[in-house]
Amino acid sequence: GDPIADSVQGFVRVVSVSDVPQRGFGYFACQLELMTESADVAPTLVSTEVVTLRKWWPKVGQRLPARIAKSQPSRMDVNWDALAR
Repeated sequence: GDPIADSVQGFVRVVSVSDVPQRGFGYFACQLELMTESADVAPTLVSTEVVTLRKWWPKVGQRLPARIAKSQPSRMDVNWDALAR
């Protein structure tokens, strides 16, 4: 089944982010800590990774839309495309 079937709409806020690579081209793995934000879910700190281009590197304080599982808030579907906006 869907691991986030009981999800609710919310946001994640970037709490910490790995340094932007200074060399190389293409996509890079970015380590992040995110805090969930939703009226229906207790705030939860989650460590994760996203592979992205240097120009779309997340910034501390950035807020991204996400679906967050009510039963296990560490499970989420973040709208990573929002980094490009």
